[in-house]
Amino acid sequence: DEAINEICFGPHPAILEFESKLTKLFHEFIVSRLPEAVLGACVSPLTANAPTHGDSFHYHIDADPLQVPASPWSDIFGVYPNRSRGKPRFVSCLIYLNDEWDGEKWGAPTEFLDPPTGVTYRVLPRPGRCVIMDQDVSHTVVAPNDKAGLRPRYSLVWKLILHPRGVGQDMTDIACGRGDVWPESVFIGSANDKCL
Repeated sequence: DEAINEICFGPHPAILEFESKLTKLFHEFIVSRLPEAVLGACVSPLTANAPTHGDSFHYHIDADPLQVPASPWSDIFGVYPNRSRGKPRFVSCLIYLNDEWDGEKWGAPTEFLDPPTGVTYRVLPRPGRCVIMDQDVSHTVVAPNDKAGLRPRYSLVWKLILHPRGVGQDMTDIACGRGDVWPESVFIGSANDKCL
């Protein structure tokens, strides 16, 4: 807990540098960490993961503006589907931290699930790889396999809010029309059907 508090609330240089890069990446939005007003003090805006072989995890979502409890946040913004025009978008940014990780050999992907279809999609960790996802997407940590030994797979997750800069701003395109500098988005299961 002490280390997380230091990362979340102290002026950690690496965290501040990465957050300045996130602000530049999402330049068409006002970027903030998930504020305490959304889910309370028990939910940290940063989460560290270090699974090792034998650990088990369950599918979860990080947050969903459609499911926030009565709070100062819902008093101001209401309860709404994520990606709604002109409303703050809930996004998580996961970065893999190991200096060395052989995902093909040691496993430990992040697995995404589309509940209506049961379709899954796995992202293998690579040193420095960054995964940006909506917070209302079901996902899980998958523990490293036995070939990883006791080696943990480290990652850090930022729970972010992308605030619109203008009234009625389109919140569906986080690349803001810069598809040439962003990798192509991956849509799975029922989300893929909506994009056709």
